[in-house]
Amino acid sequence: MKAHTLRPTTVASILLAGAALLAATAAQAQSAGFRPHAYVGGSIGQPDWRGDQAAGVTNGDSSGTGLKAYGGYAFTPNIALEAGGVRLGRLSGTGGTAKADGVFIDAVGTLPLNPQWSLLGRLGVVNAKVSGPAGSDRDIGAKGGLGVQYNFSERVAVRGEWERYQLEAFGGSPKADMYSVGVNVGF
Repeated sequence: MKAHTLRPTTVASILLAGAALLAATAAQAQSAGFRPHAYVGGSIGQPDWRGDQAAGVTNGDSSGTGLKAYGGYAFTPNIALEAGGVRLGRLSGTGGTAKADGVFIDAVGTLPLNPQWSLLGRLGVVNAKVSGPAGSDRDIGAKGGLGVQYNFSERVAVRGEWERYQLEAFGGSPKADMYSVGVNVGF
């Protein structure tokens, strides 16, 4: 049994608590003139692996390009839910090369500073597959991040983010940080 693995009941509890919070704040946001909406986005970035060994690779250097594609729904001006896919580049070192990719779901909090600038915070789960010389392993881990968003218009924005992915694989818990910039388009 892995010490940091999120159980399905824990994930369900997190999602139910988030849904309750979204429902409680939706009426308040609508009365302030906000229109709930869907959006899509994508980011490109630089991964930075750290921590324990990953799939038989140790003492490595991060390389490659990180990619993220997502869709989301803004329930209020401050709360959204995002889901998507991520590729976290490679770790090359003693023993060969490891790579990771997966799918995620995040609750995203937004703190508007003015009509153009907002701060972002996210907390979620990632179902990641780590592959390398020791084979492949897939498990659910935690993820979180911080960022800033600049709105060009009501529908188009650019984001700069830092995200940490806790990858549970092969009995270890390597972490991958990703520093990215991307575009967000609303409907």
